[in-house]
Amino acid sequence: MVRTTPPASLDLAKEMQGRRPVSAWVLSVVMHTTLFVLLGISWKMIPKGAAIESDREVGIVLVHQQSGEREYTDPNANDSANDVSASAQATRDAMPSTNEIPVDLSEVLPGAASVVAGGMAESILDATQLTGQGARRVGGDSEGTSTEVFGITGVGTKFVYVFDRSGSMANFNGRPLRAAKMELGESLNDLGSVHQFQIIFYNERPKIFQPIPGKAELVWGDTEGKMLAQEFITKIKANGGTEHLSALELALSMRPDVVFFLTDADEPRLTFNELKRIQRWNRGSTIHAIEFGAGPKLSGQNFLMKLANQNGGQHAYVDVRALRDKL
Repeated sequence: MVRTTPPASLDLAKEMQGRRPVSAWVLSVVMHTTLFVLLGISWKMIPKGAAIESDREVGIVLVHQQSGEREYTDPNANDSANDVSASAQATRDAMPSTNEIPVDLSEVLPGAASVVAGGMAESILDATQLTGQGARRVGGDSEGTSTEVFGITGVGTKFVYVFDRSGSMANFNGRPLRAAKMELGESLNDLGSVHQFQIIFYNERPKIFQPIPGKAELVWGDTEGKMLAQEFITKIKANGGTEHLSALELALSMRPDVVFFLTDADEPRLTFNELKRIQRWNRGSTIHAIEFGAGPKLSGQNFLMKLANQNGGQHAYVDVRALRDKL
């Protein structure tokens, strides 16, 4: 016998299937209501003055239920992704390209002044100590020495000899020039390898000792320097006139400790204005004056005595006729 009335269980299933969409909607409303309530409670529980992390946001997540599956969607997800993408692009734009990276590191690395901080700069050797210019060589003796020229003693580390070689120095059978050369050689022997010297023989113009052609500078008093100096001295001849000023200017330009100035010339004399000019050129050198003459010294103060007095030096008079027995 065939039954035409459906069983009760089948009717119940159809009824439940018809109600499922309504139940999902109700569930969604309940969940959202609960979420809002929890957010409200949490907001009230935050104490006043408490620090809130600015980089952590609270958002709403939508729940979609379809065919028995739930899908959680963040409506701000696209905006956050766009923000991250924009931030990354801004960072790339701010960074220099490979063509803009500086190659000259002098503008990037710290300078020497910032590296040598805290007083350490004082321990670095000065350039003059490394090159040997000045009174001291590295590892050498900085003490001065003393040397004599016709009884006048000079003390220091740098010496310049300015000797007259005009025609009158060949008088008396050449004794004045020969005596000057002998005295100069003996004075050089007093110098050590850490001392410096220079020789200027002059008539109308100065003739300077130049071991290296083209360089008018002080020479070290070592064996080689003295040997070359002796060769230079031997070749000097007496001739010409006399012009004191240019030779003295050249000597003082080297800023020696001591200048030995020797001449036999009564004329031309250094004038008052020329003596003042010499004082202006002088930057701390002592100028000793040696005067050659024939016969006893005349009374009075001549320009050579004034030159010595004005520049902290001594004056000596030498009677060339008394040199006969020594040569």
